[in-house]
Amino acid sequence: MRSRLPILLTGLASLLLYLSLTRLSNQFSWGEGYSERPILVYLALYFTLIVLYILTWLFVRKHPGDRGIFWMIIVFGLLFRVAILPSQQIQEDDVYRYLWDGKVFANGINPFEYAPSEVHDFKSLRIQNPENYYETYIERNERELEILDALKWKTPQSVQYLERVNHPDVSTIYPPMAQFVFRWVHEIKPDNIVAMRVGFLIFDVMALVFIVGILSRLGLDKSGCLIYFWSPLIIKETFNSTHLDIIGISLLCGSIYFLVSQRHSLATLFLAFSFLGKLYPVILFPLYLQACYEKTAQEGKNIGLALLGNSFLFLAVIVLGFMPFMGIGLQIFDGLKAFTLYWQSNDSIFAILVFIFKNISGGFANQTVLSNPLPIFLSKVTVAMTLTGVLIVLMCKRTSLLRQPIEFVRGFFWLMALVFLLSPVQNPWYLCWVVPFLCLFPSRAWIVLTGLVGFYYLDFYFDYQEIQALSAWIPWVEYLPFYFLLALQCREIKNQKPLPEAV
Repeated sequence: MRSRLPILLTGLASLLLYLSLTRLSNQFSWGEGYSERPILVYLALYFTLIVLYILTWLFVRKHPGDRGIFWMIIVFGLLFRVAILPSQQIQEDDVYRYLWDGKVFANGINPFEYAPSEVHDFKSLRIQNPENYYETYIERNERELEILDALKWKTPQSVQYLERVNHPDVSTIYPPMAQFVFRWVHEIKPDNIVAMRVGFLIFDVMALVFIVGILSRLGLDKSGCLIYFWSPLIIKETFNSTHLDIIGISLLCGSIYFLVSQRHSLATLFLAFSFLGKLYPVILFPLYLQACYEKTAQEGKNIGLALLGNSFLFLAVIVLGFMPFMGIGLQIFDGLKAFTLYWQSNDSIFAILVFIFKNISGGFANQTVLSNPLPIFLSKVTVAMTLTGVLIVLMCKRTSLLRQPIEFVRGFFWLMALVFLLSPVQNPWYLCWVVPFLCLFPSRAWIVLTGLVGFYYLDFYFDYQEIQALSAWIPWVEYLPFYFLLALQCREIKNQKPLPEAV
């Protein structure tokens, strides 16, 4: 018991901090008192949780195989989530879109078709500009907008929550799997944020189960799940901010578990589900096919048939997932198009690329290519080429899933990590996709980054205090220590001898 005392103490201290965070969150009422919001106090709590988290990990790694510690990790991780479930969102409001999408879908209307602003404005448009109104909407559209308007006014909370949807002039960007989850939550309890979080908790626990399964399959210590299950980043962004990424993350964890278990069809199925939760994991599919090729060749079966079968399964699941929404054609991607064209936030490498190309372009910098200013377009092309190049390198290395499963999965880690690092939008919750991999590859640079991204919330503080000039320094504070630690880690890896192949 004495050997488990440190985790008991850090667990209790963390639980008290999460309870304090829940209490503090009551001062973050939507639309009120922006300049008085205790953002600095929140950051102090968050960074203290990060310190306790890292200290706990340093202790746990010295006691591998301790079942008592493993179960303490599970119990405290669940308590942390219970403590923060009833909290008010701190500086985030995406959940209101989720609740609205679920309501729209549950009432038989395509959530991709109408932007929330259309529900607000269609009646005034009909009165003020009837010619434009009837050019825009057919009878079906008019009927569905009337239904949505009635839903909007159904309860005072319905009105309030729809008014809180951000970017109301853009239709939803969230893919099919997320829409089915939103609908399921709505049918259980409409307009309820805690219900949405409980739905996410199911996926969160499922991710934990798969992570523990992956650790066991790879012969690693199951207590490594602490890096995921105690992560303040995961807990804050999933159960306070209420971001949907946990849906795709859990399904990706399931896909990797089935892959390392040599169950390739299930692995492909879960990868397709993960793609339908959020689009990132599609970049991994070529490596799945490579693993399928290796396994099929070893068994002496028809390689072409196996690859074709897995490819068909992947594509068929995606098509079936989108099928309920395809009645409006390519309009289904309007929200996603707006996001990919115009969003840029909290980025590091991408911002540097834009700066470089802006200076190189000179007088052509104001030219647009595919609706993007030339520097941004060139930056996106560079990102795409880099990710493609890394994928090709990983495939050419032909790391064996059968003989070197850990190294094979490490390729997934670096691909997903690069997707985050090169993205023009590096919101903290996007980093959550990397955290499960840290259970397998506990990189100090990446674990520290899960804390450093908390500085993202300083941008709100500077804005509310009207000292926006300081916001430009936030990415430097977030990412410079990380890149320094990452460079040191890469140097250490370079000096290490390669691991022998498993027999």
